[in-house]
Amino acid sequence: METVCCAVLDKICSLAAFGRYVIFSEEELFEAFPDGTERDFGELKKALKTLVNAGYIDLKYSGGDLYCIAPLKKYEPEPEPLPVPTETVAEEPAETKRRFSVSPFFAAFAGGALGSFIISLVFAVLQYA
Repeated sequence: METVCCAVLDKICSLAAFGRYVIFSEEELFEAFPDGTERDFGELKKALKTLVNAGYIDLKYSGGDLYCIAPLKKYEPEPEPLPVPTETVAEEPAETKRRFSVSPFFAAFAGGALGSFIISLVFAVLQYA
């Protein structure tokens, strides 16, 4: 949304409760314009039309230099995405990965074989005892 639209919406929201109509003069709305922005009727009309089309305000009527406006919702800018870390993780050599993935297999195999051997000895001793 443009800065003029945001400034006008902030002014409207600060002076009126959500859903309640309040009468604003052109001067009040022009006060909200950012510095360096041209304060003319066309720019104000464009900002109000943008806010009405986006559903931020409801413009009941406008006559002369008075506007009956109700704020409907507050503008909240979209949150900025979190920055992605650019650091890269140094990869380990392939030999190191293979050694760590194979060694648990051999340790488990040796433990199972040793356990089976001990149980076999226990049963052999108990059978002949």
